Amino acid sequence: MGRPTLFVTGMQRSGTTLLEKLLTSHAEVSLLSQPFPFLFLQIKREFFRSLGHAPPSYPLGPLFLETRYSPEDLASFLAGHMVERTALEEAFAAMEGFSGQYTKPGAERLQEAFQAFRPGDLATALEQLYGLLAHAPEARWLGGKETLCEEFLPFLLDRGVRVIVILRDPRDVLASLNHGEGQCFAGTPKPTLFNIRNWRKSVAFALHLEPHPSFQWVRYEDLVSKTDATLERLARFLGIRPFEGEQFVEGIRGPRGEPWPGNSSHARYRGVSQASVGRFEDLLPAEVRTLVEITCYPELLRLGYPCPPLPSDLGPRIGGLREPYPMSREDLADHVLSPRTVGDELARLELLRGNGRHEVRRYFLFDDVHQGLRGALGR
Repeated sequence: MGRPTLFVTGMQRSGTTLLEKLLTSHAEVSLLSQPFPFLFLQIKREFFRSLGHAPPSYPLGPLFLETRYSPEDLASFLAGHMVERTALEEAFAAMEGFSGQYTKPGAERLQEAFQAFRPGDLATALEQLYGLLAHAPEARWLGGKETLCEEFLPFLLDRGVRVIVILRDPRDVLASLNHGEGQCFAGTPKPTLFNIRNWRKSVAFALHLEPHPSFQWVRYEDLVSKTDATLERLARFLGIRPFEGEQFVEGIRGPRGEPWPGNSSHARYRGVSQASVGRFEDLLPAEVRTLVEITCYPELLRLGYPCPPLPSDLGPRIGGLREPYPMSREDLADHVLSPRTVGDELARLELLRGNGRHEVRRYFLFDDVHQGLRGALGR
């Protein structure tokens, strides 16, 4: 890698855009906001085809109980996969009119970028594209943010990319996804268990990658309640001068100095606001809150989120729950609450007692994450 590259990701509605906007307010950082999400989808689909599998509807899935491939398989594929200009053109053409692409380069600039682009692996492609499409190409750090891209992080880190993941209380994530204007940002509701598993995937990668010197994770709650301290830590991580104090009091500015109106599902906030923290208490149906607090219990404890103790009757407590949101996504039926999926969740919790160690990767993705979560439970 030549130019310092920064990549920001996390679960949908976890504060990725807020973090990106705050970082971009620094003169030494220039980040694009979801400039080419379909490129990551395209690469993951090609990976599935290379294994002889038909790509699923959601290639960037939660990885829970994944049996078609291992992390090593993906790493090997990415090491040898070249991003070609034709693939870029196809990805950008497919994004025409897609609301999830926030940074939309003009046609002329995009064509110039295509002309200058040279084939390379994913990390090299990102370095080029972030430089060719940057709002402030003179900045020290160029990069972008995308959601649900945690699975690419080990490869990007190995190639010299700096990475930041943002995490948020999953109850507030679900409140943001399924209430207020959530569907404007994330589409029609997905099964609650699908969203829970995607959140746990994000946590698993954050905990697994935590020791890497080029990796950092932050909590949304700390970003909005301890903004100065959190940004000071990130400034040290990036080796840039400190952020200017009080610069967000009158609002957050975009890369060209324009006011950023925010993208909360619940209201429009001026500047950095804590108003969305804990909104789930008023919005989430009781059965959703129960499901989250049981299935995410070890992660909630490990990240310092308040959570009631696990009940002794786990099976009956979640076995009778039903999906409270209207579902229209038949391709996600494997994540709808059922005796089978509830059984999978109970089996996962049983692994925290030390039983069935050969299943650890299927349920926790990484051995060290399983051990760390057991430690959080005092086991």
